[in-house]
Amino acid sequence: MLTFLHLSDLHITTTDAGSQFDRDVKIREALLADLGKDGRTNFDGILVTGDITYHGRAEEFARAKAWLEELRAVTSSSPEALFVVPGNHDVNQAKVETDTMLWDVHQGLRNKGMSPEDRLKSLEKKLRDSFDFLTALTEYRTFATEYGCPTSPTELAWVQVLDGYKILEDGTSVRFHGLNSALLSDGKDEKANLMLSDFQFRRFDSKPNYVNVVLCHHPHGWLMDGNESNDYFRKQAHVILCGHEHDARCYKEDSSLRVYAGAIHPNRRESRWEPCYHVLRLSVSTVPKRELIVNVETRVWRDKDKCFGQYVQSDGSPRYEERIELPEWVRPAVVAPVISNSPPTESVLSYSPVKAVAATLTDDAFAAARRKLIVHFFRLGTISRYQTVIDAGVWDESDDALDGQARWASVFERTEKSGKFAALWEAVAAKDETLTGQSNPFTTQD
Repeated sequence: MLTFLHLSDLHITTTDAGSQFDRDVKIREALLADLGKDGRTNFDGILVTGDITYHGRAEEFARAKAWLEELRAVTSSSPEALFVVPGNHDVNQAKVETDTMLWDVHQGLRNKGMSPEDRLKSLEKKLRDSFDFLTALTEYRTFATEYGCPTSPTELAWVQVLDGYKILEDGTSVRFHGLNSALLSDGKDEKANLMLSDFQFRRFDSKPNYVNVVLCHHPHGWLMDGNESNDYFRKQAHVILCGHEHDARCYKEDSSLRVYAGAIHPNRRESRWEPCYHVLRLSVSTVPKRELIVNVETRVWRDKDKCFGQYVQSDGSPRYEERIELPEWVRPAVVAPVISNSPPTESVLSYSPVKAVAATLTDDAFAAARRKLIVHFFRLGTISRYQTVIDAGVWDESDDALDGQARWASVFERTEKSGKFAALWEAVAAKDETLTGQSNPFTTQD
């Protein structure tokens, strides 16, 4: 069994932070206190489906990061356990309002008279040219990149499996798909006024050895291409996690389960003000047939008691459970890793600073190891980051001309092209005690 914490709509703001007027701080404190009880610790993943902040500002993301780090520590979850996607509140709306070109692009893509194909072509053009279509998500992108969950003009969605080869009972892997439904978010957000686009579904598939879990802030009803998106969800996703509507509920549609989160901080003027979060448990049963068992525990705020408590389902049960039939599949026999002295390729990595021979990694294992390295790299202080890339031999003086994330993106691109992930891992591990004792996933030592 794999266990995940599902949070949404944190709406972290710096307004009144640290003052008597910050009423929501008590809810966050109570949530941390509730975690750790009855096995709600050591999550395999902490899944946040958007609206992490309220205004999409850098200082809000800094505060959110500090709280999420506290949450991770309280639950004894690993640094790489956290996965995020953006919501409409993670868009810096002030940038949209002052950028008339961006505003016009948004409204143009919402033109009801435009055909779906023309809309995709128009979006593709904006993503390909020098126009910064994602400028209002700049602060979010900096935040998300440090968790290995980037969104960019060339890769709007991210796809990841769990680090450490964490799998379900019959060897099935859980594959997370992080979608960006805030592409067109601005002051004109309405139902059927946003979009995902086909570009975000290119890595969806129906392989029997995967359980596909989608993270998307907006339910498909909020999207112009909602019907098309829902076709992918119904046929190629097993669990879809959403937020935005602040109404916790679960229901099955075809072979997929929809899990809609409540909000950690809903607006207090909402008729049903009920902060809540989910604990999601996944397992696989093979008798009498192969099925995915999804168990959802909802914890809701009890205002009278000032704590979180168990939400009871309509049938009186403490948790919602759903079974989803999976195609027949038998896990292949385990094969020993292939060791090679051949030159590095896309999946065969070598490096010079450490005595080693290169070991092949599957695409999934490589992606998970790369993400883990990114997460731990960004946990280092700025000076330590510079020192590690110099020690690993992946720094170039041309990087100095780049700003912020562009600098580190250049470094990681160079690291991958030169096959020096193993060297960078060693350099980061030397400064990050949480990696002490862990083997370098990019190499096999002599």
